[in-house]
Amino acid sequence: MKRSIFIFLFLAVLIISCQQESEQTVEKRVPVKIYNVQTDSIAKYLAVPGSISASEDVILYSKVNERIEKIFVKPGDRVSKNHTLAVQYNEIFRQSFLSAETAVKTAEVQQQMVKNDYERMKKLFDQKAISSQQFDQISTQYKSAQLASDQAKNQMSQVKEQYENSFVKAPFEGIVASVYVEQNQMLPAGQPVIQLINPASMKAKIKVASKDANKIYKGQFVKALFPSAPEKEYMGYVDQIDQAVDPISKSLQIEVKMNKSALPLKSGIFGEFYIQTEKRNNSVILPENALQSRTEVNVDKKTGIQNSVKKYFVFALSGGRADLKEVKTGISDNGRIEITSGIGVGDSIIVMGQNIVKSGQKVKVIE
Repeated sequence: MKRSIFIFLFLAVLIISCQQESEQTVEKRVPVKIYNVQTDSIAKYLAVPGSISASEDVILYSKVNERIEKIFVKPGDRVSKNHTLAVQYNEIFRQSFLSAETAVKTAEVQQQMVKNDYERMKKLFDQKAISSQQFDQISTQYKSAQLASDQAKNQMSQVKEQYENSFVKAPFEGIVASVYVEQNQMLPAGQPVIQLINPASMKAKIKVASKDANKIYKGQFVKALFPSAPEKEYMGYVDQIDQAVDPISKSLQIEVKMNKSALPLKSGIFGEFYIQTEKRNNSVILPENALQSRTEVNVDKKTGIQNSVKKYFVFALSGGRADLKEVKTGISDNGRIEITSGIGVGDSIIVMGQNIVKSGQKVKVIE
């Protein structure tokens, strides 16, 4: 009886042991997604906030103390150079100008008459046919006529300028951005009347921290993003650079000229400008989330000083298993990172499941 019980227990233990061994031989495979390494270009950017404006953007001011008689434009109107945008009451200026024109013509006629007499009398004087007293008299009349003509012309120039100043004209071809006055409104000289912009080209004046000033150069590529126009990126380049850092703000002002793609944007809108400071071509690029990191602390045996070193790793697919590899990184941009050593083109890198897999563990690649 005891012998039978012993044999039964021995067989039971043997069966359980075999089952456990069988279970251990069936290794579970972790599902992962992979990325096949390839080369691409990547750039590093310096982000700076700022706003854009038209390259030509002026506010036109009243130049005379008079009421607005007529406004010929409204915001959004496109106008040509020298187009009259508004006019102030100018009847008094116009009459003064007409009177001055008449005075100039009268003075010129009088000057010509005296000139003719002067030339005739000079010939007689040269022939000693008249006295020096007679010639001096006509010479004085001629000089007086010349002076009167010059004074009349100067007076006409002044009243003409005053008359023309009553017209608000476009100094360049552009678009009316704002109208600040109303018809019949009384205006003192120096008051804003109309804002005119030329959207044929857009620019941005932005400030870069002094520590980044040496990274900036003319012609440097810039891309810009605007919350009010999030559907695309807008391109430009560094066009002008101040020659010195502002001692108060500790920043360097630069001017970015935008490409024609920015023409539909409104002058004054705010955005983020990304100045390209580095660019690498034909580099090994990975999605940044494929990286695993670990910080190691090294102690200098001589000084005892601790030094923290951050190391980066990826899981590569090798023979159906996850193979942990240390990599060196370069620049990163928008979720992508440059790998300078550790892996190469054609390697398969785990980009999903890398946080749960272990080195040497079998994996199952899923689409």
